[in-house]
Amino acid sequence: MKSSLLAVSGVLALVVTSACGGSGAAVASSGADAATNAEPTDPLAGTDGGAPVGDASAPAPPVASAGCGKAPGATGLAQATITVLGAARHYQLFVPSAYDASRPTRLVFVFHGLGGDGDQIRAYFGFETEANGQALFVYPDGLAQAAQGGRTGWAESDLAFFDALLADISSRYCVDAKRVFAAGHSFGGYMSNLVGCERGDVVSAIAPVSGGLVAGGACKGAVAAWVAHGDRDATVPQSEGIAARNHWVTANGCASTTKATDPSPCVAYDGCTAGHPVTWCSFSGGHFPLPSFTQQAIWEFFSAR
Repeated sequence: MKSSLLAVSGVLALVVTSACGGSGAAVASSGADAATNAEPTDPLAGTDGGAPVGDASAPAPPVASAGCGKAPGATGLAQATITVLGAARHYQLFVPSAYDASRPTRLVFVFHGLGGDGDQIRAYFGFETEANGQALFVYPDGLAQAAQGGRTGWAESDLAFFDALLADISSRYCVDAKRVFAAGHSFGGYMSNLVGCERGDVVSAIAPVSGGLVAGGACKGAVAAWVAHGDRDATVPQSEGIAARNHWVTANGCASTTKATDPSPCVAYDGCTAGHPVTWCSFSGGHFPLPSFTQQAIWEFFSAR
């Protein structure tokens, strides 16, 4: 799979040629809707009373990281930096007050949209309230991108940032290596799809919202995916979210049929391989704001893994 970045009329276009997700042009979030898009044709739409949803397997036992048993540092939110590829990269790490260094804990990466930062996406998603002390959260900051007018964003090279953060946090905190997750909105949705594709042997599940699929290397296989996109999104067309969903439906061995699942209007695909469900939420709306069900639904999807 190959990708390139092009500046088109002042708006970033992400052009994707894909062996593991189709091809097309996606527009990353510019912060404002540029045009109105009709709802795309959905080639995998449909429901029936057929095969059960493929997520009936028992959860995998936890796998303790090297940080388990080490004396915990301060809890709460901390600003930090790490050097990656010769550059100082900034991020925030949230450690809940209930953190127990003897118990492997979920680790959730949350990626911001174009022009955003960790503060913005932390407030936007509000996952910490939903998690109620049951996860560590890391909020990386993207670098300023010349092709995006100096706004912060993501690139395939940021996989090295992900790798470095995962290794560092896992060495200092008791992370459950079987329960690493990635979520994001807009350009952060693209990044969470990228992590799911190229680090599918590391992450357990992803939750891209209002983003699309892009990767520069070979996808690693099945990853549980919760995908949501507005049917009137004029910043990132819903066709991009559908393309990402279609990739995970295929990668996870799902059937083309669905069943309604909570919350409405979401559907779960039938027949997915055990432990690799795909949930699709086509909601009525544009790029902003998030549907009211988003935070709780994503956390419930992650916590079920």
